[in-house]
Amino acid sequence: MHLLLPPSEGKAAPAAGRAFDLDCLSFSELNDAREKVLRALVETSKREDAGEILKVGAKGMREVVAQRDILNAPTAAAREVYTGVLYEAAQLHQGDGVLIFSGLFGVTTGEDLIPSYRLSMNVSLPGIGPLKTFWRKALAGWSPEAGFTKAPKPQAKNGRSVDDSATRESSIGGCDDTADVTVDLRSELYRVTQPDVSNARAHWWDVRIADSRNKTISHMAKHYRGLLTRALLDSPAQPVDEVARTLGATAIENEGNIRHLTLVPFGL
Repeated sequence: MHLLLPPSEGKAAPAAGRAFDLDCLSFSELNDAREKVLRALVETSKREDAGEILKVGAKGMREVVAQRDILNAPTAAAREVYTGVLYEAAQLHQGDGVLIFSGLFGVTTGEDLIPSYRLSMNVSLPGIGPLKTFWRKALAGWSPEAGFTKAPKPQAKNGRSVDDSATRESSIGGCDDTADVTVDLRSELYRVTQPDVSNARAHWWDVRIADSRNKTISHMAKHYRGLLTRALLDSPAQPVDEVARTLGATAIENEGNIRHLTLVPFGL
């Protein structure tokens, strides 16, 4: 099972830790695109109109100034850097198999070491253009399955690659029935990849959070997406709809191998 998450605006800036190293991120095929965005962000952050371009108010300018030196900034696991509502609810642990999409890195795992930064996907960076358009092009043809396949294998002490099939199975779901299941918990802004409808065995779930009147909710949706993330990670062998029903009422619409899940959390 692959869980796709957005980043969060709220972040905990690592006070210490390994300096940022682009080459240590998962999915190295994205590094050329990442480097372009990183360098454009550094240059933009030095400008007098940086706040306007990055859509950051006065309270956030300290982060903008700090990221002028982001290439040397200390890092922590992405699951620890992101601290927003979704992440508070998800309580991600080491080894949780999630993919996090962002305007700066495209996509990373929860374990990738990243610095704190300020850059939303709704920004248009000088020299790059609208980030959502940029990442849609950079990630064209990319899929969770391909991404996990390309992730580097762990190395034994003698330097040889070891068979990590058991570890990989555990980290992405741990059950053959859910191996080709993707649950898209991203907000619309970060949906820069599309379902792979060519693979009949692959099932893609997108998630909508609504109230009892079937009205889509916005801010609190992050909280419930986080709770659903945690529930799915805790029950990787269970069908997605069964796990969702532990949080509220559900409705499902099928479109080929795409499942549109609406969750109405208890109490709404």
